[in-house]
Amino acid sequence: MALLEMGGRKYTIPAGDVFLGSDPACAIHLTVAGVLPRHARLKGMPDGQVVITKAVPEADVLINGVRLGAEPTPLLHGDKVEVAGQELTFVDERRSGSTQYVQAMNLPEAMAKAQADAKSAGKATANTGGRVVSLTDGREYAIAGSSLVFGRDATCDVVVSGKDVSRRHAEIVQTPKGYLVVDSSTNGTFVNEVRVEGQRLLARADVIRIGDENFRFYADAAAPAAPNPKPGPTASTPPVAPPAPAVLANFLVRSGALKGQRLVVKTPVANIGRADYNDLVISDESVSTTHAKLQRREGVWVLVDLDSTNGTFVDGERVKGESPLGPGVTVRFGDISLLFEPTDDSARVAKGGGTRMMEVMKPGAPPPGPKPAPPPAAKPAPAPAPAKPKPKTRPPVVAEKKKGKGCGGSAAVLVLALIAVVYWVLI
Repeated sequence: MALLEMGGRKYTIPAGDVFLGSDPACAIHLTVAGVLPRHARLKGMPDGQVVITKAVPEADVLINGVRLGAEPTPLLHGDKVEVAGQELTFVDERRSGSTQYVQAMNLPEAMAKAQADAKSAGKATANTGGRVVSLTDGREYAIAGSSLVFGRDATCDVVVSGKDVSRRHAEIVQTPKGYLVVDSSTNGTFVNEVRVEGQRLLARADVIRIGDENFRFYADAAAPAAPNPKPGPTASTPPVAPPAPAVLANFLVRSGALKGQRLVVKTPVANIGRADYNDLVISDESVSTTHAKLQRREGVWVLVDLDSTNGTFVDGERVKGESPLGPGVTVRFGDISLLFEPTDDSARVAKGGGTRMMEVMKPGAPPPGPKPAPPPAAKPAPAPAPAKPKPKTRPPVVAEKKKGKGCGGSAAVLVLALIAVVYWVLI
């Protein structure tokens, strides 16, 4: 059952049209200055969903602090409807339930770790202009008071359904240094997929995950620090600009008014649609207000269709649920065709892939090994050359000496033999 609650009163919203206004005939009768006779219309759908529109163009209606436009807007469990300063909470009883403990709670570590997490965050923000945008349905929530509370309970500022969501799960608090997210849940609050240990200072464009829901955080940029006038050279040195966020992927538009342009993806979760609150805005009538969502999970890009009217297609096949994206695939949102170009994988290969290993091997020990081998082969070659002339001069001398000794020895033997023969004959 769907209903609106205000000050202990409950207004049931059955199927069909239900009007809110100062006219006694309205089912939700508010007699407060500023409320028109027929101020807003709530339409109950057969499936239990409730859609709110302005009954007349001049009516002023706020949903979670954001002014309602001309288009019908579906209400979600926990949404705050404000009319002439009167706040009503939308309750969908189908969303109620108890917290399911999916893992043991990790106790917060030392505050030093929380401060280290804050220092490692992205661009700092001031404590003004804070808001979060749901990456599931594009709903925007302004941080108007001192804090913004997330949880499953209908009294929370941002109601998140799910069995692993606590009744009061987390809150964003204003501090002099910026906005701080404080976790008070059983199953954890995550910022950029890193679990918050107690608390963490938020940076602009951080993605907060509570249960299965993701929210993008925005706030005014922090004022630059005043330059230090003490050291002369430093005072004249221009301030160094902060590094720009890394580009994780691109969509090259191939058709429509944006043909030839690139839609840059700088965060691991990006909403795609026609409305200006999306991360990637495609201004075409064939694209739904909130059309699709791009996510990077464990190194793989996944495209999820958000029940768009004209569909999401990957290489000509309609996406049902979700579809992984590879480099160079053709993606179509409605009538707009785009080419997907991830850049994070190529950057990772350059940092730690095979190419770098080959560069390290080039100046290493193996190449010098073969180089010394040729010198030893070259040195022995000239050595025999000077050795050859020496034997050529010596052999003649040696030959003459040997020849002389040989002849003299032979004659002496002959003489002795002849004497022996004569002596033997005479005897």
